[in-house]
Amino acid sequence: MNIKNYAIILAAGSGSRMGLETKKQFLLYNGKEIWWHSFEKFYHSPFIHGIILVFPNNEQEFQNATEKAQEYIQENNYSIPVHFVKGGELRQDSVYEALQVVPKDTQYILIHDSARPFFSPTLITNLLENLSEKKKAIIPSLALTDTIKEFAINNKLERIATNTPSRNFLRSVQTPQAFHFNTLFQAHKNLKAENKTFTDDAMLMEEIGEIVYLIDGNPHNHKITTKQDLSLLKPMQETYIPISGYGYDVHKYQGDRPLILGGVEINTDIKITAHSDGDVLTHALMDALISCMADGDIGHYFPDTDKQYENISSLILLDKVLTKWKNSSLTLCHVDLTIICQKPKIAPYVSQIKKNMCRLLQLSESQVNVKATTEEGLGFTGQLQGIKAVALVSAIKKQKAE
Repeated sequence: MNIKNYAIILAAGSGSRMGLETKKQFLLYNGKEIWWHSFEKFYHSPFIHGIILVFPNNEQEFQNATEKAQEYIQENNYSIPVHFVKGGELRQDSVYEALQVVPKDTQYILIHDSARPFFSPTLITNLLENLSEKKKAIIPSLALTDTIKEFAINNKLERIATNTPSRNFLRSVQTPQAFHFNTLFQAHKNLKAENKTFTDDAMLMEEIGEIVYLIDGNPHNHKITTKQDLSLLKPMQETYIPISGYGYDVHKYQGDRPLILGGVEINTDIKITAHSDGDVLTHALMDALISCMADGDIGHYFPDTDKQYENISSLILLDKVLTKWKNSSLTLCHVDLTIICQKPKIAPYVSQIKKNMCRLLQLSESQVNVKATTEEGLGFTGQLQGIKAVALVSAIKKQKAE
């Protein structure tokens, strides 16, 4: 079954606590509005199939933000569906407006506050991997380090401590938060007329009796809330050294798997012999990425003796490699991919494969090259015994940070 997941990015708030002329969601970080940094993390996840951007209800602000988003999307040649929605008076109103345009065949929805641009893409994967028919609400959280006091205000308007709850049973929560789409949408529809206010959608799920499960959040997933937080938006200065990695993979024909290259299924009668889905191009790419990290090969990560990887999508395996990559000191610069086979003809699919690779690797089209060639009827591929692929990855490695 194909599961469709959507992300909602809330960028409609007033940002009144900041006391700035520019609303916080439109503050710049590394030259782009902070909502865009969240957009890119969702876009480059293989688990996200569409994004909804919620901008302020003011017509001019909405138009300006929408035009800027479309400019960025076109500039990067991004291709998954993106919808634009005007927000409501309250956060819950904005979420409800966005939920109404989510495709009805969507299974899971992630809701994120754009004022948190620093969350790890790994969090998207962890949230969605924990959702199921039995677990319909998953949110990231962190253990508290400070002691918490409950208080009351006396007749002199002084704060008086009344209770000290145990930190062992308290967690601070973050976004993105993940939910079963139909359950959350129905909850919003049922409670919209009850005039209740909810600080987040997890609270709404609790209200209707659903269990909300907690997973570990990201300590760097800070929220831009006050002027003091503006220091988080200062770009880091790094020094880098060049690194390269080489990858190679091969698969036999006459198997039972469809031919998939770079996540794109090729229309051919040729079948592949493989333990996973047999995506030889993605396997070569993973090998090259692992080579850059000097950490072995894909056989070490995903052995073909392990049943959990049987017929698994190679894009899911790539996501696991990229998760490790994001925790390294490497920055991906350029990828060169070559498919080698006598048949079928690959040229009609090169553009689609390239776009898919750009999306997953978070690179522009000028940073990814995909090409196909034959071996002139010679050898393994020339005799139609199989297909192979090679990948060359260029990266830069952080040497020090000031």
